[in-house]
Amino acid sequence: MWAKDLLAGDCCSDTDAAMIICGVWSLWSGRNARRHGRDRWDPNAVVRHVAAMLEDMMCLETTSMLAPPRQRIMWKKPPLGWMKVNTDAAFVSATGDGAGGAVVRNSQGEIMMAAARFYKHLPDVLTGEALAARDGVMLAQELGVEQLILELDNSTLVALLRSEDGGRCAIAGLWQEIRERSRVFRSFEISFVNREGNEVAHLCASKASESFPLLS
Repeated sequence: MWAKDLLAGDCCSDTDAAMIICGVWSLWSGRNARRHGRDRWDPNAVVRHVAAMLEDMMCLETTSMLAPPRQRIMWKKPPLGWMKVNTDAAFVSATGDGAGGAVVRNSQGEIMMAAARFYKHLPDVLTGEALAARDGVMLAQELGVEQLILELDNSTLVALLRSEDGGRCAIAGLWQEIRERSRVFRSFEISFVNREGNEVAHLCASKASESFPLLS
């Protein structure tokens, strides 16, 4: 009646009872296997089997720690007196077609102007991103912006525009043009934002097509 006593929980804890029952079951299974034709009974194999079952049981009992939900990255307003232009590009490598989108917002988060442009014969996505950034800077110039933050979600382009080595890269012409145009502003900065914080510019880029090459 020892099995009944174990299951009743009067003589030991539930965990200890489970460990004992697992061990006894393995011993009983090994004995029966030998009786029904197995040549030899390996006690080491039984020990390993019991250990594996106990490990599985302990894992089931352990409460899994749920990872906290990842905080959604939101677009941030520029400082008072500044405006921010976010740009993004879409690119289809099979055709070389692409599009750029730009949106200018003030320190209250209000959209001052947005535009999209279709591009053909792009060699790569970096060129599309650089074209979109240039068009975004031009858009801010048209508005007469004095203090501008150019915000992109392409870290490679951000690094190039911040460095002095862009003149030797594949987009050297666009790199130089963006830098020249940035000197028009009284203050100019370049910042990086994750894709989640650049959704409006991405949406603008998705609206341009060969049938509608320029939208504003």
